[in-house]
Amino acid sequence: MKLNHKQLETIRLELLKVKIYYTNIQDELLDHIASETEQLMKKGLDFDTAFRQAAQQVNPEKFQTTVLMATHLSKMKSIFKSFMEPMVLIKSLLLAALIMLAVKGIGLEIPFAIKWMKISFMILISLLIALTFKKKLIQNSNIVASWNSSWLVFCLMLPVTNYDLLLNLGCTPSTILGIITFCISFLFISGFTMTIREIQKMKTV
Repeated sequence: MKLNHKQLETIRLELLKVKIYYTNIQDELLDHIASETEQLMKKGLDFDTAFRQAAQQVNPEKFQTTVLMATHLSKMKSIFKSFMEPMVLIKSLLLAALIMLAVKGIGLEIPFAIKWMKISFMILISLLIALTFKKKLIQNSNIVASWNSSWLVFCLMLPVTNYDLLLNLGCTPSTILGIITFCISFLFISGFTMTIREIQKMKTV
């Protein structure tokens, strides 16, 4: 039994009272409860009773947390999958090449250049997150997860891209610079690409 517009609006208004911050998760919760309500109505319950029972079966905060965790995990997987996307790979290589040329042109010491890149990446990600606040895009969990996932992968990458560790493993300073520059460039390009795609999805809805 399909819910009519008035019934869906009743559910939507009730869900506005619930502490769900992200608008797309509000929509997912609405779909979930509406579907459960329809199933209960097929069993002979009236709308009010079916809706009340369906709502009681869902913990909104737990639902939001579950969706957020699944979204972040999906975005982290997408970062690694984007390694197979030619355009992401080409842009990452070009950005890495430009950074390395700048480092050599300025004459920075490699350890200092690596620290500078890591700090710059963190600052840039923070600025982009701040920009999403300004544009009110922060209320879409997919957009938030796109940059958060890049940040999380970057944090996970830090121990294995430690300059002294790689040096002890036999890598030359130039090789270490190349590896870290590419990794940071790739994380930025993949995160930026995912974010743009999510913004475009919002515009088409």
